[in-house]
Amino acid sequence: MSGKKKGQATLLVGTAEVDITPPVGTALAGGLKPRPSLGVEDPLYVKAIVLESGGQKLACVIFDLVALSRKEGDLGVALACQRTGIPEENIVWAATHTHTGPYTMKLLYQDNLVVNQAYLAGLPEKMAQAVALADKGKVPARFCRQRSFHPGLVHNRRVTLKNGQAINTWNLPQVPSEIQAVGSSGPTDPEIGLLSFEDEAGNLLAVMFHYTLHTNTNFGPRFSADYPAVVAARLRERFGPEVVTLFLPGACGDINTPGPRHRAVGDGLAERIIPALENRQPKDGPVALASLKQEVVVPRRDFTVDQEKRIATSGWPAEVWQIFRDEVEALRREGKKEDRTVLQAWRIGDVAFASLPGELFVEWGLKIKKESPFPWTYPVELGGDYLGYLVTERAWQEGGYEALIARSARPSVEGVAMLVETVLKMLHHLHQEKP
Repeated sequence: MSGKKKGQATLLVGTAEVDITPPVGTALAGGLKPRPSLGVEDPLYVKAIVLESGGQKLACVIFDLVALSRKEGDLGVALACQRTGIPEENIVWAATHTHTGPYTMKLLYQDNLVVNQAYLAGLPEKMAQAVALADKGKVPARFCRQRSFHPGLVHNRRVTLKNGQAINTWNLPQVPSEIQAVGSSGPTDPEIGLLSFEDEAGNLLAVMFHYTLHTNTNFGPRFSADYPAVVAARLRERFGPEVVTLFLPGACGDINTPGPRHRAVGDGLAERIIPALENRQPKDGPVALASLKQEVVVPRRDFTVDQEKRIATSGWPAEVWQIFRDEVEALRREGKKEDRTVLQAWRIGDVAFASLPGELFVEWGLKIKKESPFPWTYPVELGGDYLGYLVTERAWQEGGYEALIARSARPSVEGVAMLVETVLKMLHHLHQEKP
């Protein structure tokens, strides 16, 4: 106990979880084609944590969804602001990218019926409920930053060939036997970022964890939040049923697991996270809180380039090529050359987060970590909106799945570079502001 009198707490923390599991039978997203859900392996949630310190409030919201557009996110932020008074700029959100959740937009599929519109329309209200419950439930708390590593769960899912092309690892059997592979196309990021919050009696309240691995390790027929749900269950088993775990997805646009499925991945992460939390040394005192949002316009990829050649050399078998042809036609019908979207950056003490609206390649995430002025920075993908894959120049030149042109792969390389440079400027601005 800190000995402070009631009302003098320098940090208040509240958490909430609201179930957003759709009806069984709703189509599951994450593949080239929809697949019907046959049950619930673990519920899907929208989770919120609200922090208050130094006269500032910050809410972080995480959806167990493959993605979410800015439209629904902005509506939820506006509702949450109305109910809590937390400024809209200080309510940040991201999706975990689980591949065993519902469609929230048309991705690699043309049928309008694939999205449950009534379910989608209810998500802003669920978001606002979560933020309001978390804000109402705030208690005096202490904060601790920690980290661990697990390199054995990740690999870069792109392989470069001697002819200069790149193939995704699941398509390697399609590579002609006369073409040699010359190595992985990029790095990985094995760091596990951890932020924990406990009450004044030492009881763990919440854990935010960051890891750079696609949440596609389940891919089964039942709703699941994938490996983050396994981590959350393990932390509750160890630290109590009140612990809320929020997963912040790292820059994993080109990072998959080399083989372990979601149970093994979640257990592997939990076995690194739990010892760190058992040895946590939280500190009393105020915690600097601040957030920025910036609207930007991002140019799209040039859909007049020879998409047919890109499809033919992507490694996908010929029987699925029509899916990607249809994607180009869908974008041509839209006729848009750019997207208006939003970037988010926020700080919790000496830890900063920078979210970008798509599936960010790990190379960009490592650049953000390296060039951020904060001692600790975590890039968060799928935050604030969804534009699809955010690739590098090398990936665009080498081809492969992420370098095709689709609604799940819209921004140009120049647009992605602009997003990264802009969010770095936002981090510098946050760092320069007096807490």
